[in-house]
Amino acid sequence: MKVLFSISIMLLSFLAYGQKMPSDYFDEASNYFEDENFDEALKGYQYIVDNHSKNELYPRAFYNVGYIYFIQKKYDKAIPIFKEILESNFNEKENLGGGIMADPYTNYRHRASEILSEIYYTKKKYDSALHYFALSDTTYPYLHFCGNEYASNDVHTSLRYSDIYQKLKQPDKAIQKLLPTVFTTLADNSKVIEELKKLLADRKGLKQELDKSLSKIYSKKITKEDYSYTRYYFKFLNAEIAVPDSYEDEENKFKKDKAISDIKQTNFYKMIEQL
Repeated sequence: MKVLFSISIMLLSFLAYGQKMPSDYFDEASNYFEDENFDEALKGYQYIVDNHSKNELYPRAFYNVGYIYFIQKKYDKAIPIFKEILESNFNEKENLGGGIMADPYTNYRHRASEILSEIYYTKKKYDSALHYFALSDTTYPYLHFCGNEYASNDVHTSLRYSDIYQKLKQPDKAIQKLLPTVFTTLADNSKVIEELKKLLADRKGLKQELDKSLSKIYSKKITKEDYSYTRYYFKFLNAEIAVPDSYEDEENKFKKDKAISDIKQTNFYKMIEQL
């Protein structure tokens, strides 16, 4: 009877599962996740992963399994999942439509590499943290449709690089990663200026060096798929920095003196001036 009872339970369980669609399991798991009942959420996502590999919800469920392990600090289980995502063909621009990853696109590989970086950072394996964060920045860049969000991501990226390089005892590289975002206007970059102030506190002659760099502003031709334009830059402390609002085309000509005057009114220049 025990065998028959077990088989009956298994059969009833199978029939119960068969009555629901993968989307039902996904919705239930997502509700559990919102309620921070992560163990139950994991069961629902894992069921999709184990039984519906061809379903359109499979990539999301697969990612969410890894994400739950990540927030539960079960890193040894999370790592292979996110590494597998890096080798996957999951659609980075799949319309997200809300959920765990609050962005318009899923950005699977971008997020996987960032999370791997965070895991190795937590483990104090800073070389690996840098490796995976660089992947999230270059090989699997952040995808969005909004300039403000790209600006926010640029600031986040510069601060993250700086943090990792400082852990690696490489302050010069930390500085070089922060400098390109000193003139960001579409996102709050105050933390970038604060971090640079700390890193540059013991440096001498920076204002003179910056003024010299500004006198050597140069142009670069930038070509996109269907158009091209000119942008202006200068180099300071081995970093290339874009001059604010320096796009030039046939209608708008670059005025170097005005650009330098505007830079001298920025928080970055004033910070350097005060050091």
